Amino acid sequence: MIRLLHTTIISVFLGLSPLGGNVFAVNSPDQNTEVETGPSEEYVFRTINKNVRFSWEPNKRLSWSDFRGVPDRYSNFAATSNTGISHTYTLDAKGYYIKNSSQVRANFYPNLSWYIPKLINETTLAHEQTHFDISELHARILRKAIAEYRFSRNSKSEIQSIYQQVEKARKAMQADFDRETKHSVDRQKEIAWEAHVAQLLYKYRFWAN
Repeated sequence: MIRLLHTTIISVFLGLSPLGGNVFAVNSPDQNTEVETGPSEEYVFRTINKNVRFSWEPNKRLSWSDFRGVPDRYSNFAATSNTGISHTYTLDAKGYYIKNSSQVRANFYPNLSWYIPKLINETTLAHEQTHFDISELHARILRKAIAEYRFSRNSKSEIQSIYQQVEKARKAMQADFDRETKHSVDRQKEIAWEAHVAQLLYKYRFWAN
């Protein structure tokens, strides 16, 4: 009943750092959703700003008010959550990665996330929260990988490789989660997955932001 698309959009921005190097930012929301119009009863909120986002927080759970996008009129699914990992970093004048400049965030994109009120049930929101938690898990994995890696003058290509590996794993886990739980229809698998992701978040607790 619930679909998470995985058409990754990676945007890289280049700027100047006060440290004298170049600043880069990489952002990977799960999908690019265009605004649609249709029967008013299907839609929760209309917007064209797809860049709005907020970061994962340990004491904040998703609520339906966070889902502000326009539902896909052709979809039979109840909801879609759009999450991803953003990463900003700085390279010094010699091309070395500056670790204390790194900022990794797991983000939720409200205007790319939607739900259809008449189709949701008590398990739907928990399923979408777990999608967000999976992105947070991989943000922690990325932080750990960056901290433990010895960068060279080829830091830009090295960090891109690390990021792409983690992003590939994140997308695969999101797909596995949907497939094994049948998009939350299989309640027992859903409970098992929620517990599994919670355990992994605890395992990587040192790498929480």
